[in-house]
Amino acid sequence: MMKSERGSAGRTFLLVVAVLALFAVVVYLLSERNARTYTLVLEDGYLAVKKGVMAPMGRQTFKTADPALAQAYAPMKPPPGFKLDEERAFDDRGALDQALYEYLAKWARADLASEKPELVQRALTWLDRAEKLAGISGTQREDLRALRAESGYYEARELLGKAADALRQARERLRATSSSASPHAGVAGEALHDVDPTVDEVYRAQRALASSGGGQPAPPQPEGGAPAASPQPAADAGR
Repeated sequence: MMKSERGSAGRTFLLVVAVLALFAVVVYLLSERNARTYTLVLEDGYLAVKKGVMAPMGRQTFKTADPALAQAYAPMKPPPGFKLDEERAFDDRGALDQALYEYLAKWARADLASEKPELVQRALTWLDRAEKLAGISGTQREDLRALRAESGYYEARELLGKAADALRQARERLRATSSSASPHAGVAGEALHDVDPTVDEVYRAQRALASSGGGQPAPPQPEGGAPAASPQPAADAGR
């Protein structure tokens, strides 16, 4: 082979190597970018988070060994009527978190405004998810604190209702024991004396929250826990 031909072959070989190397770099950069991309999709009625794989194209459901992250990014069932017109892609988790927060906060706010117990419970699940999103903005964090304060009202109302029911039941048990021949009758009587005012105070607080919150107030509870007597009809004038 002539010297000029050998030189031409060498240049061709180097050109091919350079092209292949450039192609490999482009593929790597595209793969790396794809692997950092998160996408929100509506799939089988669930809002799901997808994450790109280490390839120029392709994605899979986001997976992590961190339990908190797994709960935050698990597929979730949006409220009825929710629509996602097109998939939303994000270059980092911070942008994903902020977009997710907007959905969660909107749903929680609507559920809390309804004041329906089952929807209030659902609102709490939205807020629990929102608290696990590390990348939300400072403004969103302030908004989350405000929503938590609002949800705390409904949580307190429900807890007071449960506490009042439990205390009333305890009072009835103590009353039955204190008036019996049980060896615990004396102690039960002392406890009943201490519990009586607490039951009434908790009940009054429960009624105040139920009335101010638009819920159905509980029926009046007379002192001592006995059911209210039905009003007696007035005696005939001729008797």
